[in-house]
Amino acid sequence: MSDDYERFWAALPAKAEHPRRVPMLEAFRWIGEPLSAIDTVDLLEGELDMWEAAYHLAALELLGVVEVARVKRRRRQRRDDGLDVPYRLKLGD
Repeated sequence: MSDDYERFWAALPAKAEHPRRVPMLEAFRWIGEPLSAIDTVDLLEGELDMWEAAYHLAALELLGVVEVARVKRRRRQRRDDGLDVPYRLKLGD
């Protein structure tokens, strides 16, 4: 394992290592781009539903691990349910 990988996981608060959040964090690291709950569900091929993904993204934001990304989205309209809000990693940048 690389030192960068180990430093990333060592810097995370313990609550970030929830079994549902680990694959999400790995997706962020591998993709390297902002992800929404919808994107996360697609990437993880349904391992989580959209509401779970949105919940865990919000929890990771409260923990200071991710933040809302200010990016222009290709979609014409934002969804009212917030499932298309893009997040990016805040730690390990």
